[in-house]
Amino acid sequence: MTSRSLAELRVTAKETLEKYTSPSNWYAFNTYDVLGDPAASLSPADVLMANLLSLQLSATEVIPLFTEGHEAAQKLRAALDHALEALRDAPAFETFGDIESLEACVGPLAAANYAAMEVPQWTAVTVSKVLHRRVPQIVPIIDSRVRSFYGVRYAEDVRSALWHDIRNEIDWLAPLAASQMTPDGRALSVLRLADILIWMAEAK
Repeated sequence: MTSRSLAELRVTAKETLEKYTSPSNWYAFNTYDVLGDPAASLSPADVLMANLLSLQLSATEVIPLFTEGHEAAQKLRAALDHALEALRDAPAFETFGDIESLEACVGPLAAANYAAMEVPQWTAVTVSKVLHRRVPQIVPIIDSRVRSFYGVRYAEDVRSALWHDIRNEIDWLAPLAASQMTPDGRALSVLRLADILIWMAEAK
Protein backbone atom coordinates (compact mmCIF):
# COMPACT_ATOMS: atom_id res chain seq x y z
CA MET A 1 0.00 0.00 0.00
CA THR A 2 1.17 3.52 -0.76
CA SER A 3 1.71 5.96 2.09
CA ARG A 4 0.51 9.54 1.77
CA SER A 5 1.27 12.67 3.80
CA LEU A 6 -0.67 15.57 5.25
CA ALA A 7 1.61 17.84 3.22
CA GLU A 8 -0.44 16.85 0.15
CA LEU A 9 -3.55 18.30 1.79
CA ARG A 10 -2.12 21.65 2.85
CA VAL A 11 -3.32 23.75 -0.09
CA THR A 12 -6.97 22.85 0.41
CA ALA A 13 -6.86 22.26 4.19
CA LYS A 14 -8.57 25.50 5.22
CA GLU A 15 -11.37 25.01 2.69
CA THR A 16 -11.77 21.37 3.77
CA LEU A 17 -12.00 22.32 7.44
CA GLU A 18 -14.57 25.02 6.73
CA LYS A 19 -16.65 22.54 4.75
CA TYR A 20 -16.54 19.86 7.45
CA THR A 21 -17.34 22.23 10.32
CA SER A 22 -20.08 24.23 8.60
CA PRO A 23 -23.43 23.92 10.42
CA SER A 24 -25.17 23.76 7.04
CA ASN A 25 -23.35 20.60 5.89
CA TRP A 26 -24.19 17.08 6.95
CA TYR A 27 -20.92 16.13 8.60
CA ALA A 28 -20.49 14.88 12.17
CA PHE A 29 -18.62 17.88 13.57
CA ASN A 30 -21.57 19.74 15.11
CA THR A 31 -22.78 16.62 16.91
CA TYR A 32 -19.87 14.25 17.57
CA ASP A 33 -17.47 17.01 18.62
CA VAL A 34 -19.58 18.13 21.59
CA LEU A 35 -17.61 16.80 24.57
CA GLY A 36 -20.01 16.81 27.49
CA ASP A 37 -18.67 16.51 31.05
CA PRO A 38 -14.92 15.85 30.71
CA ALA A 39 -14.74 14.37 34.22
CA ALA A 40 -17.59 11.88 33.77
CA SER A 41 -17.17 8.14 33.43
CA LEU A 42 -18.14 6.48 30.18
CA SER A 43 -21.88 6.55 29.52
CA PRO A 44 -24.09 4.69 27.03
CA ALA A 45 -24.53 7.98 25.19
CA ASP A 46 -20.74 8.26 24.78
CA VAL A 47 -20.69 4.88 23.10
CA LEU A 48 -23.64 5.60 20.84
CA MET A 49 -22.16 8.94 19.81
CA ALA A 50 -19.47 6.97 17.98
CA ASN A 51 -22.18 5.92 15.51
CA LEU A 52 -21.97 9.45 14.15
CA LEU A 53 -18.61 8.36 12.69
CA SER A 54 -20.10 5.54 10.63
CA LEU A 55 -20.21 2.81 13.26
CA GLN A 56 -23.31 0.65 13.65
CA LEU A 57 -23.38 -0.07 17.37
CA SER A 58 -26.72 -1.37 18.58
CA ALA A 59 -28.19 -2.29 21.95
CA THR A 60 -26.40 -5.64 21.68
CA GLU A 61 -23.01 -3.94 21.67
CA VAL A 62 -23.81 -1.25 24.25
CA ILE A 63 -26.07 -2.62 26.98
CA PRO A 64 -23.73 -5.45 28.16
CA LEU A 65 -21.01 -2.92 28.99
CA PHE A 66 -23.28 -1.27 31.54
CA THR A 67 -24.63 -4.37 33.28
CA GLU A 68 -23.19 -5.89 36.43
CA GLY A 69 -20.78 -8.77 36.13
CA HIS A 70 -17.22 -9.75 35.36
CA GLU A 71 -17.56 -10.87 31.76
CA ALA A 72 -15.67 -9.54 28.76
CA ALA A 73 -18.07 -6.65 28.13
CA GLN A 74 -17.81 -5.34 31.68
CA LYS A 75 -14.02 -5.71 31.58
CA LEU A 76 -14.02 -3.65 28.39
CA ARG A 77 -16.02 -0.91 30.05
CA ALA A 78 -13.58 -0.88 32.97
CA ALA A 79 -10.69 -0.58 30.51
CA LEU A 80 -12.41 2.28 28.69
CA ASP A 81 -13.07 4.10 31.97
CA HIS A 82 -9.46 3.60 33.00
CA ALA A 83 -8.25 5.00 29.68
CA LEU A 84 -10.49 8.05 30.06
CA GLU A 85 -9.21 8.75 33.55
CA ALA A 86 -5.57 8.13 32.68
CA LEU A 87 -5.58 10.16 29.47
CA ARG A 88 -7.90 13.03 30.43
CA ASP A 89 -5.00 15.37 31.23
CA ALA A 90 -2.44 13.79 28.91
CA PRO A 91 -0.29 16.10 26.79
CA ALA A 92 -1.24 16.59 23.16
CA PHE A 93 -0.31 13.76 20.79
CA GLU A 94 2.08 15.91 18.79
CA THR A 95 4.00 17.25 21.81
CA PHE A 96 5.75 13.98 22.63
CA GLY A 97 9.43 14.09 21.77
CA ASP A 98 9.60 10.51 20.55
CA ILE A 99 7.25 7.71 19.64
CA GLU A 100 8.38 5.59 22.57
CA SER A 101 7.19 8.14 25.13
CA LEU A 102 3.89 8.51 23.26
CA GLU A 103 3.34 4.75 23.28
CA ALA A 104 4.14 4.61 26.99
CA CYS A 105 1.54 7.30 27.66
CA VAL A 106 -1.20 5.57 25.67
CA GLY A 107 -0.73 2.23 27.38
CA PRO A 108 -4.31 2.39 28.76
CA LEU A 109 -5.57 2.82 25.19
CA ALA A 110 -3.68 -0.29 24.12
CA ALA A 111 -5.20 -2.13 27.09
CA ALA A 112 -8.70 -1.09 25.98
CA ASN A 113 -7.95 -2.29 22.46
CA TYR A 114 -6.86 -5.64 23.89
CA ALA A 115 -10.02 -5.92 25.99
CA ALA A 116 -12.14 -5.14 22.92
CA MET A 117 -10.83 -8.26 21.18
CA GLU A 118 -12.97 -10.37 23.51
CA VAL A 119 -16.23 -8.50 22.84
CA PRO A 120 -18.26 -9.12 19.64
CA GLN A 121 -18.37 -6.18 17.21
CA TRP A 122 -15.77 -4.24 19.20
CA THR A 123 -12.36 -3.50 17.66
CA ALA A 124 -9.59 -0.92 17.94
CA VAL A 125 -11.64 1.16 15.49
CA THR A 126 -14.62 1.15 17.85
CA VAL A 127 -12.47 2.02 20.84
CA SER A 128 -10.79 4.89 19.01
CA LYS A 129 -14.08 6.47 17.92
CA VAL A 130 -15.56 6.19 21.41
CA LEU A 131 -12.51 7.55 23.24
CA HIS A 132 -11.37 10.22 20.77
CA ARG A 133 -14.43 12.36 21.38
CA ARG A 134 -13.68 12.42 25.12
CA VAL A 135 -9.88 12.83 24.90
CA PRO A 136 -9.36 14.32 21.42
CA GLN A 137 -5.85 15.60 22.13
CA ILE A 138 -4.27 12.18 22.63
CA VAL A 139 -6.36 9.31 21.19
CA PRO A 140 -6.35 9.24 17.38
CA ILE A 141 -9.26 7.93 15.36
CA ILE A 142 -8.21 4.75 13.61
CA ASP A 143 -10.39 3.52 10.77
CA SER A 144 -10.10 2.22 7.24
CA ARG A 145 -9.52 5.66 5.74
CA VAL A 146 -6.63 6.52 8.04
CA ARG A 147 -5.12 3.09 7.52
CA SER A 148 -5.46 3.48 3.76
CA PHE A 149 -3.95 6.98 3.84
CA TYR A 150 -0.81 5.75 5.59
CA GLY A 151 -0.71 2.30 4.05
CA VAL A 152 -0.60 0.51 7.40
CA ARG A 153 -2.83 -1.95 9.20
CA TYR A 154 -2.22 -2.03 12.94
CA ALA A 155 -3.20 0.62 15.48
CA GLU A 156 0.35 1.18 16.73
CA ASP A 157 1.57 1.63 13.15
CA VAL A 158 -1.17 4.20 12.51
CA ARG A 159 -0.14 6.11 15.66
CA SER A 160 3.49 6.09 14.57
CA ALA A 161 2.77 7.26 11.03
CA LEU A 162 0.38 9.93 12.26
CA TRP A 163 2.79 11.17 14.93
CA HIS A 164 5.67 11.53 12.47
CA ASP A 165 3.42 13.18 9.87
CA ILE A 166 1.89 15.70 12.28
CA ARG A 167 5.30 16.57 13.71
CA ASN A 168 6.60 17.25 10.20
CA GLU A 169 3.63 19.49 9.33
CA ILE A 170 2.97 21.15 12.69
CA ASP A 171 3.95 24.61 11.45
CA TRP A 172 0.68 24.91 9.50
CA LEU A 173 -1.49 22.34 11.27
CA ALA A 174 -1.30 24.05 14.66
CA PRO A 175 -2.43 27.52 13.46
CA LEU A 176 -5.22 26.00 11.39
CA ALA A 177 -6.49 23.97 14.35
CA ALA A 178 -6.32 27.08 16.55
CA SER A 179 -8.51 28.95 14.07
CA GLN A 180 -11.49 26.64 14.66
CA MET A 181 -13.49 26.12 17.85
CA THR A 182 -15.56 23.05 18.58
CA PRO A 183 -19.37 23.45 18.81
CA ASP A 184 -19.06 23.71 22.60
CA GLY A 185 -16.33 26.34 22.52
CA ARG A 186 -13.12 24.33 22.93
CA ALA A 187 -10.02 24.63 20.82
CA LEU A 188 -9.89 22.03 18.05
CA SER A 189 -7.10 19.54 18.67
CA VAL A 190 -4.43 19.08 16.02
CA LEU A 191 -5.19 15.37 16.13
CA ARG A 192 -8.86 15.96 15.30
CA LEU A 193 -7.89 18.34 12.51
CA ALA A 194 -5.58 15.74 10.98
CA ASP A 195 -8.36 13.15 11.08
CA ILE A 196 -10.82 15.52 9.40
CA LEU A 197 -8.37 16.30 6.59
CA ILE A 198 -7.50 12.64 6.04
CA TRP A 199 -11.14 11.48 6.20
CA MET A 200 -12.23 14.07 3.66
CA ALA A 201 -9.30 13.31 1.34
CA GLU A 202 -9.99 9.58 1.41
CA ALA A 203 -13.70 10.18 0.78
CA LYS A 204 -13.00 11.63 -2.65
